[in-house]
Amino acid sequence: MRYSKYYLFFVAMVGLSFYSCSDIKDDLTSPSKISVHNVSVLDPISANFHGVTVKEKGLESCKQCHAAKFDGGTAKVSCSTSNCHPNVAVHQNGINNPTSTNFHGKYIADKKIPMSDCNQCHGDNFAGGTASPACTNCHSKITTHKNGISDPASSNFHGKFIASLNWDMGKCTECHGNNYAGGVASPSCNKCHTNPGGPEACNTCHGNFNNPNLIAPPVDRNRNTDVALASVGAHSSHLINLKIGATVRCSDCHVVPTALNSPGHIDTTPKAEVILTAHYSDYQVSSGTYDPNTSKCSNTYCHGNFSFSKATSQWSFAYTADNIIGENFQPTWNKVDGSQSACGTCHGLPPQGHMEAELKGCGTCHTGVVDDHGKIIDKTKHMNGKIDVFGN
Repeated sequence: MRYSKYYLFFVAMVGLSFYSCSDIKDDLTSPSKISVHNVSVLDPISANFHGVTVKEKGLESCKQCHAAKFDGGTAKVSCSTSNCHPNVAVHQNGINNPTSTNFHGKYIADKKIPMSDCNQCHGDNFAGGTASPACTNCHSKITTHKNGISDPASSNFHGKFIASLNWDMGKCTECHGNNYAGGVASPSCNKCHTNPGGPEACNTCHGNFNNPNLIAPPVDRNRNTDVALASVGAHSSHLINLKIGATVRCSDCHVVPTALNSPGHIDTTPKAEVILTAHYSDYQVSSGTYDPNTSKCSNTYCHGNFSFSKATSQWSFAYTADNIIGENFQPTWNKVDGSQSACGTCHGLPPQGHMEAELKGCGTCHTGVVDDHGKIIDKTKHMNGKIDVFGN
């Protein structure tokens, strides 16, 4: 009887166990889904976009299923499949360390990856896109790297961007290196800027981009070539095509910088300062000036501010007064039609205080300087600060 009781108790417990297990099994709930893989996980505008989770938890959370190189792992789904994240492999340890083999800049350079591939995750303006870190946290000026960056006609041309920074080339050297040769990973600026000085050559910003000897406008800093603009004006007439005298030097009108960042070169005033020097000091009566408001030069020897004294001349017979003087003409810098340097403009025909003479007779005394038609024969003997008479 005693054993019968134990037997009945055992049977009751086994039955209860089967009933309990069956009841628990029936009440089992489905396991929760991995939160990142919800509906619209691939939709960048959705709140369920997987990139949002990545931004919150980092790429390490992706590696748990997609493997350390994001090439499938236990999930057997590669993050780079179907060209979703073709360059995701760049995100390894050392990604921000320039000395690391995993440095992202080295990866971009070695693989010749266009910046547009970075846009896929980091957004069109590299500000982070929907989910990625902002490249601009480190590369504050990277937003200039858009389509058209190398096209002068494009609104995205890098030169316009640099101009907006008041020509702060330091922003370029952050990525392209101090000598613009490419730095750790960036393209070399010197492939296009082939002149001595690279991007800092004078003719990069003004003058002929392909000729380092032609550094004056045209073109000006804003790529203008119109001589009616003061920034272009008569530069060519003075520096290249001057037919009536010795070629003018840049330093005759400007303080020429020795380097890009020389004091006074790039400053808060948008116009270049004009400081006329006494190029022809022998007969310069007073220092010349330039008025940027009227674009006129005044008191310059080359435009008739001179006086030759009879008392010190060995050719006194040519004088009708104590001095032969010029007209002290005030030429308009941006009026380039030949009228501002026409014969007789800067000195009379003949000059004041000079004996009477006709134009066709000038060559009689001024031998080798001018012909019978008033054309200058030897420009080194005209407007040179000297009196050239009878070949002397």
